[in-house]
Amino acid sequence: MQKANHSWQDEIDRRAKHYAEIDARNGWQGWMKAADYLGLLTLVLVLVVGFWIWGT
Repeated sequence: MQKANHSWQDEIDRRAKHYAEIDARNGWQGWMKAADYLGLLTLVLVLVVGFWIWGT
């Protein structure tokens, strides 16, 4: 059981180090910009209105 806990702690430490490196070089690709949120909102509204019309 201790070996499993130690292995899991090593994995958590490895992941934390990886995220710290990404954060240090400001390499967060995939951040959503205003256009992304606007597109998502548009898609949601089209789907909601479309299903509402289809259901009536």
